[in-house]
Amino acid sequence: MIFSDHGLTRRRLMVWSLAATAFLAVDAAPAVAQSLDDARAAGYVGERPDGYIGLVDGNAPSWASQLVDTVNAERRTRYQDLAASNGTTVEAVQVVAAQKIIDRLPAGSYYMDAGGAWVQK
Repeated sequence: MIFSDHGLTRRRLMVWSLAATAFLAVDAAPAVAQSLDDARAAGYVGERPDGYIGLVDGNAPSWASQLVDTVNAERRTRYQDLAASNGTTVEAVQVVAAQKIIDRLPAGSYYMDAGGAWVQK
């Protein structure tokens, strides 16, 4: 019992550490980060609880939709790499990364709640 509790705690710490790394790596690309910041500020995109972004505004310009595809592809790759190199699941990395990203969003940004509704922070 002690070993399983210790392993679970250790695994949680590892996943949180991975998520922090994922958050930093995901927001590290300067050109994408600036465009992502612009899209967030305009209310076009928001953060989802699965670690990806989505369109908040169905009337968003096409560049915002393209940005969603680009950012999500980059995040997917990063989450897969982190999961593989640390012996955990992609889903675990995604969920923890999402929470870290949402926690750091500036006021006025959108995120999707657990029920699937867009909420403004």
